[in-house]
Amino acid sequence: MSLAWPWFALALVLPLLVRSLPPLRRHRLHHDGFPLLGPQGGLPLWYGILLWCTLILALCRPQLVGEPITQYQGSRDLLLAVDLSDSMRTPDMFDGSQQQDRLTAVRQQVKALILARRGDRIGLIVFADHAYLLAPLSEETQALLTLADELDFDLVGRTTALGEAIALARRHRDPGRETALLLITDGRNTAGSADPLTQARAARAEGITLFTLGVGADPGSQVLTPARPDPSAELDEPLLTQLAAIGQGRYFRARTQRDLVAMNRALDTLAPGARPLHSYRPVTELYPWPLALSLLLLLLPGLMAAASPWRRP
Repeated sequence: MSLAWPWFALALVLPLLVRSLPPLRRHRLHHDGFPLLGPQGGLPLWYGILLWCTLILALCRPQLVGEPITQYQGSRDLLLAVDLSDSMRTPDMFDGSQQQDRLTAVRQQVKALILARRGDRIGLIVFADHAYLLAPLSEETQALLTLADELDFDLVGRTTALGEAIALARRHRDPGRETALLLITDGRNTAGSADPLTQARAARAEGITLFTLGVGADPGSQVLTPARPDPSAELDEPLLTQLAAIGQGRYFRARTQRDLVAMNRALDTLAPGARPLHSYRPVTELYPWPLALSLLLLLLPGLMAAASPWRRP
């Protein structure tokens, strides 16, 4: 809470100045409209002090100032389609010296991308055996971050339906707005009935710019596992490159967390996010409350005096 006109608080000492006047002038003030500033008015001194303080507080114009709100211009729509197939378990991504699986690395950068594009509407799609809409286009940053934290394995299967992910993005775009789709995968199209190339052409005809991201270390360079000796060999880079070319976007290759950070920066250049126009704080005026209290205190003695004859026997 703050005071818009705090200098009116100096008037709090005005009654003391009145009391310091010579007796004759003070007597005139009492008869000219200041009956509450002394005992001759028939009311307690504390009552007059309370009335005066509430009136001065109203004059100071107290306000409740809210959190800053930023308005943006040129808001865009960005759909993020994340591969949750079994191969995303592969722990071949490095953040410095720390080794982590592909989905953990992608999840961190998806959250960073959401935070960096405040003012844009962002939607989340997950796909494996089939594609599903996890979050429709929204500017609710906190809700999107919570859903990004919940991206996990086995939510939608083990294979990779690239075509269905593009088709689902087409169904959930807003036709009147500029839309970009970022398709994140570490594999090839192995599921679903939708052909990725056909869907990419249709998406571009509808105005969607398509970006693709291939995740995973180069074949032979990651930590090998007995169950999947060379998971990066599944990445269909020619297809992802072709999809990005059809969608007039760009293909990114991420082998480490550093590559994912660079992809986020490049994406912001190729498909810029909304830029802030100005910031403001919502203000709620509170002066009516002390003003109403001061008026009530001012009228209360008269109301009580008017009602007193009715209580006489």
